[in-house]
Amino acid sequence: MKASKITAVDFFDDLTSSYARKRFFGGFSLLIVFCLVLVGVVKAYVTWPIINEIMVSVLIEIVAGLVIILGFYALYVYFIGANTAVREVNVTRPQDISERMIAMPKEVRHYMFWGRSGSFFRAYPLLELDRQARENKRNIVVDVLLPDPDDERLVRSYREILKALGEEPGDNPLLPNVLSTCMACAIVSSNNKHLDIKIHLSRFLPAFRVDLSDNGAILTQDDKKKSALYFDYGSEFYDMFRSTVTNERDVSREVTWDTALFAGLKLEEKSCDAKTLKAFGINVGDVDAIQQEVARLITVRPHRYG
Repeated sequence: MKASKITAVDFFDDLTSSYARKRFFGGFSLLIVFCLVLVGVVKAYVTWPIINEIMVSVLIEIVAGLVIILGFYALYVYFIGANTAVREVNVTRPQDISERMIAMPKEVRHYMFWGRSGSFFRAYPLLELDRQARENKRNIVVDVLLPDPDDERLVRSYREILKALGEEPGDNPLLPNVLSTCMACAIVSSNNKHLDIKIHLSRFLPAFRVDLSDNGAILTQDDKKKSALYFDYGSEFYDMFRSTVTNERDVSREVTWDTALFAGLKLEEKSCDAKTLKAFGINVGDVDAIQQEVARLITVRPHRYG
């Protein structure tokens, strides 16, 4: 594969991003409105005929130029768009990540997630996959890979990451997030026969999140100001990350639960009790201390892309 395919940033491809379109059309539209307002002001308050005519002419020319630029840009976006035929790796700007993430679980039969907390996965992909499976009667397989909260090495590393992000983590910040993701997956899958969710606990703490589906793969970081990498479905890099996630899953501890215990439960606070919290083979410790935190995470579902 040519290096230019991977490293080159195409100026025109960048202009087709959602963020660029909003800024481009919004900015130029405001300039047009501003110039038209100035035309009205000049006609109303500039009494010298020559000055009035010159200023109005200049402003009209500026408006015409702006309209032409907007017109050509609209034609480019509509008829040409990004050069996707040769692009296998796409650098996604921070403002466009949420749009990519929202598209990942759409109309798929297999979804894989590998991350540290699963906050966004609980908030949107899991619920969207559940909705599609119910409405379309489509069998969907979901693989979730999370760090093992019983591993002290991973807990220490995760604490350092959160501190670097300006947060103040507790003694084991992995535990409530992993339990919340397990709880949400158990409740959703136990009440949807078309959704098959498997969770594994890894002894490795990834440096980024991997969301992989039939729509491609995206690698994101915790810092919202940093860009992401998107890989086309079926590309060499897509297959590489799918194999990486699959291999790590196969050597990790599988989480099992009693489906009957979660049948009829919903993603709400009262679903979190001693029995459900201890149903995943994870060392919960003081149940009362963590119960409220887990209940908040599965009901409110805060995440970084809100």
